[in-house]
Amino acid sequence: MAPAAQDQAGNRLEAFAATPPQGPEGAPPLHCTADRGWCAEISRDVDQNTSALHVFAGTPTGQPPAATLDLGSDDNDDLALWPSIVRTAGSRPDVIVGVERHVSTSFSGGGGAATQLQLIRVRGDQAKPVLNAPVFGSLLIRACFGERDFWLRRGACHDEYNFAGDLTLDPTTAVGPPRLVFATKATTFPAGALRAGDAARGRLRARDLITVPDPACSYRRIFAFDPASDAYAPDRPLPECEAYTVP
Repeated sequence: MAPAAQDQAGNRLEAFAATPPQGPEGAPPLHCTADRGWCAEISRDVDQNTSALHVFAGTPTGQPPAATLDLGSDDNDDLALWPSIVRTAGSRPDVIVGVERHVSTSFSGGGGAATQLQLIRVRGDQAKPVLNAPVFGSLLIRACFGERDFWLRRGACHDEYNFAGDLTLDPTTAVGPPRLVFATKATTFPAGALRAGDAARGRLRARDLITVPDPACSYRRIFAFDPASDAYAPDRPLPECEAYTVP
């Protein structure tokens, strides 16, 4: 969870933490701001394998959601609320909540998992997706298929790929909608590991048994609101990093 922050325009990033269970057993987790000014939950239709986001202006007791968004099929995904919320400044304040979509897979001798964050702007009774970004990736790929491989690779029998992204408020915004800073870090192990090829196969040296940053997929972008598309756009295109973010 990103630390609380406020920019010069008065936009705020706050904690959006899960509250203690209050409803019937099995009820979806409810996340709220500290002042209970905003709450949200993700409900699931088990018959249709779909989920929906419900956002409340206050606690949900005795009132309908201020806005609802269909999140579509969740057959192979785990959905969770982002533990932060953006509260915008101005005469007509909006909020931006997030849904984390987590996928995982397994294969012979390894596996992988990844999380995409979707930010959703709530304005009045309308909820609209405005930003998508990868925030997590972890893969473990088998690299030993016999004793010779074990010997050649000095016991390092898996290639590892890790990715983490963090979205925070840009404190320098002086007017208008909040800008968001997206910073990532990608690493591989051992040195020379390359998911698209066999760079780390064969003999490894002792000096190869280290975790190495990938500068191409360790980057920083500023997302600003684009009125033309009614969504957030980065100051530069995001690099192609599916080797880390697609299991």
